[in-house]
Amino acid sequence: MKKMKHPIYLLFISILSIAFLTYCSDDENNTVVPKTELNNPEEEEEEENSIDEEVLMINNFIKDNMEIYYFWNEELPDIDQEKEEDSEAYFYKLLKDPDDRWSFITDDYPALVKYFSGIEKSTGYSLQLMYLNSTSNQVIAVIEYVHPDTPAEDAGLKRGDIIVKIDGQLINDENYSDLLGRTSFEITLGEIVGGNTSDLEPTIPIQALEISLNPIVKTNIIDTLGHKIGYLAYTSFVYDYNDDLEAVIQEFKQAGVTDMVLDLRYNGGGSVATAELLGSMLVPAGNTGNVFIETVYNDIITNDIKRDPDYTPDFFLRKFSEQENNLNIDKLYVFTTESTASASEMIIYGLEPYMDVVQIGTQTHGKYYGSITIDDEEKHDWAMQPIVMRSINAEDNIDYTQGLIPDVVLNDYFYNYPGELGAPEELFMAKAISEITGEPFIYDESDEQSIVKSASRQFKKAPGLREKLYPLRNRMWVDFPEVIKH
Repeated sequence: MKKMKHPIYLLFISILSIAFLTYCSDDENNTVVPKTELNNPEEEEEEENSIDEEVLMINNFIKDNMEIYYFWNEELPDIDQEKEEDSEAYFYKLLKDPDDRWSFITDDYPALVKYFSGIEKSTGYSLQLMYLNSTSNQVIAVIEYVHPDTPAEDAGLKRGDIIVKIDGQLINDENYSDLLGRTSFEITLGEIVGGNTSDLEPTIPIQALEISLNPIVKTNIIDTLGHKIGYLAYTSFVYDYNDDLEAVIQEFKQAGVTDMVLDLRYNGGGSVATAELLGSMLVPAGNTGNVFIETVYNDIITNDIKRDPDYTPDFFLRKFSEQENNLNIDKLYVFTTESTASASEMIIYGLEPYMDVVQIGTQTHGKYYGSITIDDEEKHDWAMQPIVMRSINAEDNIDYTQGLIPDVVLNDYFYNYPGELGAPEELFMAKAISEITGEPFIYDESDEQSIVKSASRQFKKAPGLREKLYPLRNRMWVDFPEVIKH
């Protein structure tokens, strides 16, 4: 991991190079000077009441970097870091409310680096949590998708399976985190009968492993009515899997795909560099060099960049690059939910000025800000991920107060309908095929309403529980280049 001498220099070089490759930052100015010259009783009393020196070191690390990098640095509250005994709580006191819902801090920097590389301790399934009904704390966990080559796939779990028990205990809003927090356990699948859960046999043993999760969970090519429809279910913008992403688009191009469906229903964001790559492969040919997004930073960072003798306005622009595997299509269909965030939203608003982007689903999360990882790994394992950047598309028409509104409204009632991701009969894919070909939608509104209103399927979503279960989703980060030297 490279070490840098000054945080402003670090960020400046990262924008200058544009080739964002790693997730490292450093601040060697965060030196804590112990209080050694204490000569009077008042100072001695102050020393006795002061916080632990290690806590103070972390607090200074937080304060020094937030004052430089944080997007809203001019609005930081005046809090004496020398009196804050809880570094994590101190960090969250600094965040701008209610604008900033995404900055976070961790005391496990190595784990954060692994997460950004797609490596985490996981069973391999992604869960949608819902209360069984509005009067109970019983929770059901419905599997949204299963990553390939994971314990969940080996156990035969699949999209739409309902988990009702863990180690024989009904799941509720107090123990649900055990579904990800435990290493080895048994789950019980169930079905809903008369508004209650009914167990299915046998129970399924499963073990969480530290594995690399490929964000490409499903691809398909559907040849129908004169259209070749390419489908990609993509769950995170992970730089380490860019080659895999390029290989999928290359396969679509070689197959002669005429229409593209990008499923971002469960994609909470990720690397800006990867979003730029995907956008460059999807934008119509001839747009190489056009603006994908513009990045906006606080005045300290902006002015520091502009003082450089080599400065040009292009330093703030991310542009489409020339891609051999560009599909050269003029319309893109994107599936969205409230879980679609950050880099996923960037694909939509970044491409809209250049092509017809048809958004199918529900309103997105509404996060148009990016963060960087700031650490000082030579001194401690703490790292923070503060918001430092706001993105603007080429038409500067983003409404920062809300998520992106769909063109075609469709609720993700995947647990009510058959079909694996990308299958023609899957609810969203069936709608996309209808939009593309002009054929009738196989699930008309009356069918949807009759199923949704069924007493056995009237669940209450629990977004708060989901956010706690997946705290690192809905993030977008700007990656630092490995080429930076001491």
